[in-house]
Order: sequence, then C-alpha cells, then structure tokens
Amino acid sequence: LDQSTMAVVRLALVVSLILASSMLACAFQAFSVSIFGHPAARSVSRVTLRPAFRAALSLRRAQAPSLLSMAASTETIAEKGDFVALKYKLTLDSGKVADSTDNKKAGALFVTELGTGQLLPRVEDAVVGLKPGDETKVRIEVDDAFGPRNDELSITVPKAQLGPQAAQMETGMKVQMAGGEVAVISQVTDESVTIDANHPLAGEALNFEISLQDVKAKAADVDTATVAGGCFWGLELAYQRVPGVLGTAVGYTQGERDDPSYEEVCSGRTGHTEAVQVKYDPSVVSYAELLDVFFGRVDPTQLNKQGNDAGTQYRNGIYFHDETQEAVAKAALEKAQEKYDKPIVTECLQADTFWPAEPYHQQYLEKGGQDASKGASDTIRCYG
Repeated sequence: LDQSTMAVVRLALVVSLILASSMLACAFQAFSVSIFGHPAARSVSRVTLRPAFRAALSLRRAQAPSLLSMAASTETIAEKGDFVALKYKLTLDSGKVADSTDNKKAGALFVTELGTGQLLPRVEDAVVGLKPGDETKVRIEVDDAFGPRNDELSITVPKAQLGPQAAQMETGMKVQMAGGEVAVISQVTDESVTIDANHPLAGEALNFEISLQDVKAKAADVDTATVAGGCFWGLELAYQRVPGVLGTAVGYTQGERDDPSYEEVCSGRTGHTEAVQVKYDPSVVSYAELLDVFFGRVDPTQLNKQGNDAGTQYRNGIYFHDETQEAVAKAALEKAQEKYDKPIVTECLQADTFWPAEPYHQQYLEKGGQDASKGASDTIRCYG
C-alpha cells in the first residue's frame, strides 16, 4: 500500500479505538470495504477522509451527554407511594424461615404500595431508593415488630363451655373471635382448650432478606376509586381479581368520627359505611370498568342493606375523587337505572376520609383460601 492509503488505514484504527463503539466501528468497517476494495481506493487522500471522521467524532461526542442523561432518566428508583413487586424471606433468630415468597404460588411476588406498612414500615423504608434487581437485608427487633408476647391474650376455656364444637378443635387450628380477630388454638386436652390471640410472631426479632423485582407503577401514575357495597370482604376480593388493580384495602368512610373501630361502625352510631378503596393503573383498567364490577356485585336498589347484612354501615355508594370520576359515576348510575324498575338508592358523593379497617379484615377472603389471582372467576363466598 502507498503512504496515502496507509495513513488512511492508521486514521481509521485510531478513530475506532477513540470511539470504542461497536456501532461506529461496524459503520466504518462497511465504509472501508466499499472504498478500499474499489480500484480507485489508492487515489483517495487523507484530506478527503479527515472531514468525514471529524464530523462523525463531533456528532458522537455531542450525542454522548444526551444519551447518558436518557439512561439516567429511565432508571427506575422505588419511592414512597409506588407499587412494587418484591421477593422476600423472613427468618427468625432460631433459623426458622417464618415466611417467604418462595412458599407461595409459583412465580408469586409480594406486591405492595410503599408507605402503607403492609409488610412492616421499617421493611418498606429499606426498599425506598432501591432499583429493580437490588437486594437488601433488614433486622427488626421485637419492640419494632409485633411486640413481646402478652400472656393475658392466651386463655384456657373448659370444653364444657364450648359445646359440641369443642370435639372438632385441634392444636394449630385458627378460630375467629367475637370481634373478628383471628386466634390460634395452642393446646387441646381432654378437659380444656387454650386459645392464643397473640400475633404468631409476637416475641420474635425478624430478619428480612428482600429483593426488589419491579416497580410496577409510580405513584403519579396510580388512581384511586372508593366504593361501598355491603360487607366489604366480598367486594374487595372481586376487585383484587381485576387486571390493572394494583392494590385494595377495606375500611370505613363517609362517617363523623375519626379512625373508628369495627365495633363502633357496626353500632351504626358513627355514620360510616364499610368501603373498599382500590388503587389502579388507568392505562390498564378504566374507572368505568371498575364501576361495572361494582354493579355486578351490588343491588343498587337496596337501602342500608345488601343480602342478609342490614344497617347504615352496609349502604352502597360510589365516592368520587375528582370531577372526571363524578361524571363517569353519574353516567353509570343512569345507565344502571335502565335495568331496574325500582329506583336506585346508591350514594354518589365526594370521597371523604378513608379509614383502613383492622389488619385482620384486609384481604380477608384471600387469607381464608379463596382465589385472588387476576382473572379468577370462582364464585366468591362471603365467609372465611
């Protein structure tokens, strides 16, 4: 090769090393084949090629900062209010694995809204700031977890007081207390049954291993719907099954007292109704579609009653969060009225404060074994 051509080749190698870009290297390779494989290649001078490479270098350098900025802006970091999917393992100091997503359905992840404390506040705080694929470990001492055991929450009852059902009781069986709390039968003898209402992890320090799998939705992209339709257990499960629904909670709304208890609401003296709050991705499911689910489970012509449940706390209502939801709700009510001879009595009001119900009410039917997976169509049984 003559000196002119060799200079061009050396220039090409230098440029390729400087750019360290496979895309530009491939482009140059194609360029060199088309030029240097041609009989006229020996007549190409360095002066002819330098401007082209200089322009390419300038363009690449100009693009580099914007490409870096784009990469940074698309990097997803978990923040409070986001819905995230986690894998976790909970181990006690004894080495026993108390809970793990690996023990759930194949491929199941724990999905939660950061900041709600559904997993435990300190655990959720540890997830904030992570990126998908990141892992972390958290230890929670007894007082910050479920507290020490309380012996007063463990009672022994003579079998004679329990009647015929005592014969069916076995150690480890879960029972529902009068207030709705779930307790565990810790011991059964010929004469008595011991019932323990302590949390199963009371008295234990908790060691979590957590892996952030996905940020399913950013807080700014999540909408809220609030409805009431009788006992909130069944309506919540119906919404859990809807694709696009990110999370649900049952609670009390439209009442006069702050943070009421289940017993207070059931008294009918607080003015609250049992409600379900739904967090959803509007790009997947619309507010109108969520109202279709509501009307599919609720008789809107029944006043202060749904099925066998009666009282003002069982009244049905749609509680909108903005003017758009209000318009959709009123249109849905008008459309629904066409199906009934009786007038619809469903409340349609601005959403008031939503007070989450006690933890044992949350996802109650799912905890009782009913299918909450997306698209599930099994009949919803409104008992545990």
